[in-house]
Amino acid sequence: MKAVILAAGMGIRLRPLTYKIPKPLIKVDGISLIERSLDHLNKLKIKDVIIVLGYLNELFRKKIGKKYKEIQITYIYNPEYSTSGSMYSLSKTKESINDDIILLEGDLLYEKKALEILLNSPEPNEILVAPLSGSGDEVFICVNNSNELTNLGKNINNKQDAIGELVGISKLSLDFLLALYNKAQEDYERKKFLFHYEEVIFKLSKTYPIKCKLMEELNWIEIDNENDLLRAINVIYPKIKNKENLI
Repeated sequence: MKAVILAAGMGIRLRPLTYKIPKPLIKVDGISLIERSLDHLNKLKIKDVIIVLGYLNELFRKKIGKKYKEIQITYIYNPEYSTSGSMYSLSKTKESINDDIILLEGDLLYEKKALEILLNSPEPNEILVAPLSGSGDEVFICVNNSNELTNLGKNINNKQDAIGELVGISKLSLDFLLALYNKAQEDYERKKFLFHYEEVIFKLSKTYPIKCKLMEELNWIEIDNENDLLRAINVIYPKIKNKENLI
């Protein structure tokens, strides 16, 4: 099992803070978001991590280096980071993946249990889902009676049927990934590079079902704007700190 962290984005909604620092390197209580993810992965014995870079990529290399604690770090650069979606960043890992993966977005603050849930699940392909936050920026998730993905998106027409929202943490088998790369390639051949990885997962799910795991009480947040950052610092992190007995 490997982990892939998508960290190529420009963080436009967090400017001016992100003029000089990419979102995953923003610190909460003295530790950057990406280092917290790496700490979680290290504790859960994931020792091989690929980080897909783009915006201000040299800062990651300088901060994290080629090894973080017991984790070997591989960097992959997406030179089209400013004109492509997250699926294109994930596609850049194709030649480096030979195993199942945990896929993580780089701008998340979350408790370690989120990873434990997926790693301990018997399902080979699973998306982590949290109750709806009401943030106004949710990616809604709908499922059937077998908890298989049936709809996904920010502007779907059946939001009332959603069981929750996308967290940004998923477990994908090698077979699913290979099919995902191929599905994305169909878009690239039509000069469509802006799709996010979850959109392509949804398209693939119509022929390759993927499970959705709702975690009812998950302390997490995706940090997209200043309000998210303030909530992360003042609300979410104190809950995580208390729950995980962090010093």
